[in-house]
Amino acid sequence: MNVSFEQIDAVNGLLTVDIKRDDFAADVAKEVAKMGVRHPLKGFRPGKAPKSLLMKFYGPSVTADVVDRMVGRAMYDYIRENKLHVLGEPLPNETTKVDLMNDDEMAFKFDLGMAPAIELKLNKRINVPYYNIEVTDQMVDDAIAHDRKRLGTLVDGEVSDKESMLRGSMIELDENGNDKEDGIKVERTVISPRYLVDEEEAAKFVGVKVGDTFVFNPHKANNGNIAELAALLNVDRNQADVKSDFRITIEEIKVNKEAEMNEEFFKGVLGTETEVKDEAAFREAVREMIKRANVPESNYRFTVDAQRVLTEKAGDLQLPEEFLKRFLKVRREEDEKENTEVTDEEAQSMFKQLRWQLVKDHIAQELGIQVEKEDIDAAAMVFAQQQLSQYGIYNAPEDLIKQQAERFMQEDRTREMIQEHAIDNKFYAAVKEAVKVNVKTISVEDFRKLYEDDEK
Repeated sequence: MNVSFEQIDAVNGLLTVDIKRDDFAADVAKEVAKMGVRHPLKGFRPGKAPKSLLMKFYGPSVTADVVDRMVGRAMYDYIRENKLHVLGEPLPNETTKVDLMNDDEMAFKFDLGMAPAIELKLNKRINVPYYNIEVTDQMVDDAIAHDRKRLGTLVDGEVSDKESMLRGSMIELDENGNDKEDGIKVERTVISPRYLVDEEEAAKFVGVKVGDTFVFNPHKANNGNIAELAALLNVDRNQADVKSDFRITIEEIKVNKEAEMNEEFFKGVLGTETEVKDEAAFREAVREMIKRANVPESNYRFTVDAQRVLTEKAGDLQLPEEFLKRFLKVRREEDEKENTEVTDEEAQSMFKQLRWQLVKDHIAQELGIQVEKEDIDAAAMVFAQQQLSQYGIYNAPEDLIKQQAERFMQEDRTREMIQEHAIDNKFYAAVKEAVKVNVKTISVEDFRKLYEDDEK
């Protein structure tokens, strides 16, 4: 057996595995004999059928399996030993034509898609922007207003608003708007318009007073959500799919009283260990929290700009485009996809992603980047903090963040995502050290406009 490689052009190659019958005949004979023992032919005891008969029944399939394994092993050993940087998987060349049962010499040819050579080396002459988002007084005001509502208390109110909690009694109506005989009666239920899906129904609960009576449709209000209906109507889930109108009488209104701007509130937002005691210091502390909360946005934008700049610096990387389209089509056929054709849009998207992955892999190798367990643990902590921030918890204690991080690491999909983040974090941290980072502070509007410009 002999393996040879021919470089067709810069990004396409042809690998040929020449094999003779003597290379695999003994292995085929052994496998056929084993088949005669495991699956004896009718009329013969295990292992007693003539070799010629066994070869007739099992020879073609066994030969195909043996040759496939032998050729595949030889091909991948050659690629590994000669450090060929291939893209995708080798594909059978259309000129390969062999007769496994009759040819004594066979040539298996495979098309290879080759990765382009990349000469990029990072240095301080390469400029990548880093955008800090300006924290305005309005952003501080909005954050404080949100926290005052979040940490507020419910008190009796005269008139409801969208945030109110309303308690009342309900009775089901018939198609004529009269009390339905044997209909559902609810002596006590609680509704907040902010949680109702249908805006028209939700509006009925805004601006009402204690003692007001009106008609609404729970099914429409909750978009038919059975769980919500069951809780609202105080019935089992199998009885909750009720589409009738109901008359409700409001008996109590609770409105949110915003938290006072005092030390208790400051501790509720900043943590119990804070030493902030006045409003001016509190505002500055909130400003710093918002700055920290914006860091992931700035870091992500850096990855976008770094990808753009470094891909440009790598130059016009030629790819084996026809090979890659064929490779994707074959993969879809193997997965039994209904539509195996590759559109130009799909191809261009694939080429763009692949070029960046090649550049990224090249840089990672050049900089000797390796991800350790502590890198993954740190990424999990950051991810947990981000999730807590989405719920307005900007300054969570470390033990809570650690608890959340450990929980996320127990979920397969989330763990994989965190590991990918860890790799990216290590990569882009190394890039920051290797290039010149131009730090700029811009408004949140201009920051958003960066993405709008990307789409253009």
